Amino acid sequence: MEDLAASGDDEVAVMLKKLSVLWRSRAAVNQELPDYQRLAFDPSRQDFSCSLLPFRHHQAWTEAPAALRSRCLSYGWAIYNLKTIYIECDVVTPACEDIIKTPPPGANGALLQDVMSEALLDEALHTRMSIKACNYIYDMRGIAPLDFADFNLVRWRAQLLAGCNAQWQRRLTRFAIACASETLITDYLKTMAEDGAIQAICHEVTKTHAADEWSHSSVFSGAAATLVGDMSQSERAYFRSIILKTVGMFADPEMGAWSTVFSMLKFPHAREIIEDIGVGDTVAIYTASVENLIERIGLRGPEIDLNSMSDTASARQVGL
Repeated sequence: MEDLAASGDDEVAVMLKKLSVLWRSRAAVNQELPDYQRLAFDPSRQDFSCSLLPFRHHQAWTEAPAALRSRCLSYGWAIYNLKTIYIECDVVTPACEDIIKTPPPGANGALLQDVMSEALLDEALHTRMSIKACNYIYDMRGIAPLDFADFNLVRWRAQLLAGCNAQWQRRLTRFAIACASETLITDYLKTMAEDGAIQAICHEVTKTHAADEWSHSSVFSGAAATLVGDMSQSERAYFRSIILKTVGMFADPEMGAWSTVFSMLKFPHAREIIEDIGVGDTVAIYTASVENLIERIGLRGPEIDLNSMSDTASARQVGL
């Protein structure tokens, strides 16, 4: 992807216009969506990619009965979808609304409003897809819905916003977290979007979501490049710091949610799993993506420190 930091307003405008044209032919919201409910359900297939489990190598997991592990993977699909719903509603949508309501000054303001309104339509569809796909698995597996709302990324965002002392900090915080999330989610979605071995509906829904998010990453990069050009040095430093910290929170293994699942399923040695899982290895997965984002939008700086990012989402002691 081109370096937006080295491009002027005209180049950013060209990129955004191309994305808007592409959106009309590519975005799922503009297509006749498949009837996912009619996809054949295969009880023998996993509902979630095991490679995404933060505890997949833990002895307590590998030694658990296969039926219990399968039930956990169904709830892994639920955790993924619930977190997606909260990110779409509480993280990405408010950032889109900020640009739509108050576009940045300059020639690209109206164009940014347009592409952000397109992204907002996509996010609403993704939320609906997640709701339907999650409930489908609950029904087909005959399992109780997961009741969990305390996702670390969303809670951390609320704490950051509560600590902001000025409106510009709140606005940049909202956009930086959304911008990083829209970039990082493409790495996460890629695994299930390419995993043809998982349940058909889980694979298809994720593939549809992933196709939209690849475009959203470019939309948010273009918007960020426009915003960065008008920022003071202190604002640029603040914006960069929030993007980097978001990596740690996005990569957080959400062991609070898994604690709830383990309790529901009476999973053996659950406390050991929860106490043993950290986030360092997971943070490393997303480093290349955030480095590319920082480079594209003109926020080059000191080499990214994985330890400082993982500190944001350090391992938590979660009781059962």
